Amino acid sequence: MIISTIAAMSDNRVIGADGRLPWNIPSDLTRFRSITMGHAVIMGRKTYESIGQPLVGRRNIVLTRRGSQIEGCEIARNLHAAIAAAEGEEEVFICGGGEVFEEALPLCQRVYLTIVHGNYQGDVLFPELPAGFVELHREEFPDTTPPSSFVVMEKVERVEAGVDAQQLRRKGREALNRQLFFLARRCFEQAQTLEENPETASDLAFSLIKSGGEARQAREMAEKALWQEPKNIRIILNTGRVLILSGDKSKGLDTLRKGVKAGGGPEFLAELARCGTRKLQPIKSLPRSHPLNRYLGLMLHRMNLK
Repeated sequence: MIISTIAAMSDNRVIGADGRLPWNIPSDLTRFRSITMGHAVIMGRKTYESIGQPLVGRRNIVLTRRGSQIEGCEIARNLHAAIAAAEGEEEVFICGGGEVFEEALPLCQRVYLTIVHGNYQGDVLFPELPAGFVELHREEFPDTTPPSSFVVMEKVERVEAGVDAQQLRRKGREALNRQLFFLARRCFEQAQTLEENPETASDLAFSLIKSGGEARQAREMAEKALWQEPKNIRIILNTGRVLILSGDKSKGLDTLRKGVKAGGGPEFLAELARCGTRKLQPIKSLPRSHPLNRYLGLMLHRMNLK
């Protein structure tokens, strides 16, 4: 399970004033819904009261010591209990407020942060990030009022000294399985330094492009690994993914299809279904990325109806 924080703060780190956001950016609220839809969200009681109702399409866990039930929500007496209650979720989102953020950040692997450009008056600040977070993705929105930036950061854990290449590969694959791409990238880079290996190079290529690295470099690395070991199923899978992510969807899908013929299993079929044979969205008049389509698609999938 990935523990993530999601927040919006001003340049001077303000996130709230008198229980409200000091700005109104509809596109950021839409992005918040899109990112958290279908997941568990954890928030303090005051944050919940400022919202006034459970967030639709999400599992709401509210921190409160009062013990009284909140309709449509689960309650937990502290953050650790809330995280334990969310065990089994793919990703859980910490949504505030300030004290909850401060307690949660040392436990988080990922931070989704909207930076609202300007200095604002407020009574709640977003804490400083602990050491180890690196930028995974950034988008600039100069035309919003006020202008804003959307940043995704990921925590890169320190790799212990003295580990061998095999241990680094194992740790890297564990990070890939948890979608912690910067950590995976660091592990595979160090493993390759200790002992070059085509399969590790393909893992590095995939984690490189997923962590915002140079697409051309990732593609060259993946294709070289495939040339070295053309029958290696993992290398075929990574190469297909890298080709698609680098913009050559046709060649990437063809590589994945060849992988299926060579004995590739569910991961290949899942990639093909996601990228090559996607079904129509539940509400055809809305974009596939619309929160309603994401939520309904998730529900239909869980009910085995899609």
